[in-house]
Amino acid sequence: MSRTAAPAPAAAGRIDAPTAARLAVLAGAAFVYVTFEVFPVGLITDIAADLEVTAAQVGLLISGYAVVAAVVTVPTVALAARVSRGTALMVSLGVLVVAEVLAAASTGFAMMAVSRVAAALTHGVLWSLIAPAAAALVPREHVGTATAAVFGGASLAAIVGSPGTALVGGMIGWRATALVLAAATVAVTYALTWALRPRRTGPTRTQDAPDAAPSAPASASAEEGRVDWPAVLTLCGVAVVLVTAHFLSYTYFALIVTEVTGAPGAVVVLLAAFGVAGAAGTYLIGRHNDRAPQRAATVTMAAFAAGVGLLALAFVPAPRAVQYAVVGVAVAVWGGAFAAAGPVFQTAVMRLAARDADRASSVYVTGFQIGIAGGSALGAALLGRSAAWLPTVSLVLAAVVLAVVFVRRPVPALS
Repeated sequence: MSRTAAPAPAAAGRIDAPTAARLAVLAGAAFVYVTFEVFPVGLITDIAADLEVTAAQVGLLISGYAVVAAVVTVPTVALAARVSRGTALMVSLGVLVVAEVLAAASTGFAMMAVSRVAAALTHGVLWSLIAPAAAALVPREHVGTATAAVFGGASLAAIVGSPGTALVGGMIGWRATALVLAAATVAVTYALTWALRPRRTGPTRTQDAPDAAPSAPASASAEEGRVDWPAVLTLCGVAVVLVTAHFLSYTYFALIVTEVTGAPGAVVVLLAAFGVAGAAGTYLIGRHNDRAPQRAATVTMAAFAAGVGLLALAFVPAPRAVQYAVVGVAVAVWGGAFAAAGPVFQTAVMRLAARDADRASSVYVTGFQIGIAGGSALGAALLGRSAAWLPTVSLVLAAVVLAVVFVRRPVPALS
C-alpha cells in the first residue's frame, strides 16, 4: 500500500472546500456500510415474519456479521496492504453491493445470513482505512475534526439510514429497500472514484487522496516510529466493553421502544431522534476532541451512562406521558454520546499508532466487532427474561467504561 509522504493537503489551520468534499464522500461510504450493518434493527419484525424465524434469530444476524468481521479484519487489512488504499476501499464497496443484492433476493434465513457474511468480509477493510484516509487529507491539528466528519456518515446512517429503511420498508417491503440501498452504494462508489484522484496544487500534482500517509498527531513513542501497543490494546479493550453495552440494547431498539411506549409507530420517530442526536454529538466532539481528548472521552462516557440509565428507568411504571418523555430524552442522550465516542476512540488509536495507523485501526475495528457480536448475542439471551434487562445491563457495562476512562485515562493527550 502506498505510503508516500505528501505536501500539506490544505492550508495550515483550515480545511478547504475540495478537501471537505472528499471527506463527504468518505462519510458517504461509512453511511452505506453502517446502514446495511444495522439493516435488521428497524425491520426486525418484518424480516422475522417473512423468513419465518424469531426476532432473536434476526438479531443474531447482527452478531453473526460482527463475528465474521472480527475474525477476518486483521488478515484482510494485511491483504489490502498489498494494494493502494483507494483500491481496497473500492473493492469493499463493490462487495457491499453484492451483499445488498443477495439480501434482497434471500429465499430464506440461510441466504440472508450469506449476504451478511459477504458484507462482513470487507467491513474491517473499509473501517480500518477510512479514518486514516481522512487524516491524510487535513493538517495535523485537524485530524480529530476530519475523523469526526467521516464518522458523521455513521451518524447520518442513524438519522436517515436506520429509520429510513424502517419507513421505506413499511411502504415497499424490506427486500425492495435492500435494492434501494444497493443503488445508493453504487452511487457512492462512483463518487469515490473522483474522491480518490490526486489533486493538483499549482503546477505540482499532490498525493492528498486517501492513499497518502496518515498525518495524525503522535505520541512521543509513535513519533520515534514505535507503536505503543499496550496503550492501543487497552484502548481497544475499553471500546469492546462500550460497544457491547451499546449493541446489547440497540440491536433490539424496536422491541424496547414498543414495550415502553406501547406504540410500534414510535420506533421510526425515536430512531430518527437517536440519529439526529448522534449527528449533533459527532459535530460537537470534533473540535473538543482536537483540543482536550481526555476530557472529551470522560464527558462522552458519562453521557452514555446517563442515557442508557434513563432508558432503564423508562420501564418503571408511570403515566404514559412521563414514559414517553423519559425514553425520548434517554434516546437523545444515548445516541449523541455513542456517536461521539467513535471519533474519540478512533482518533486516540491513530495518535498512539501514528505511522502504523492502518494496522492499529484494524485491531480497533476487530475489537469493535467483538463488542457488536457480544452485545447482540447477550441481548438475545436476556430477551428471554425481559426487555428491561437490556438497558439495565448496558448501564452496568457503561459504568465500568466510565470508571476506567476516568481512572486509567487511556485516551492520550496531545503532544
